[in-house]
Amino acid sequence: MQRDLVTGVVVPVLISLLLFSYVGYCWFNQKVHVRGRGWKTKDVSPKTFYFTVILLTIIGIGQLASVAYFNVFK
Repeated sequence: MQRDLVTGVVVPVLISLLLFSYVGYCWFNQKVHVRGRGWKTKDVSPKTFYFTVILLTIIGIGQLASVAYFNVFK
């Protein structure tokens, strides 16, 4: 039971918190890390910036929703 709680609740919540903190860091500094090019500002590569912020936010919300769906509404 203890291992199910860790793998089913704690790990996905921690992953979503890490995703949200990275999104917050990118949003606060108005920069995003582009593979092979380093950190770029939102003005230099706006499509990559918004794509990263939106995609990681959706993935984080999906993680939290899956935890709620599979563990709370069982």
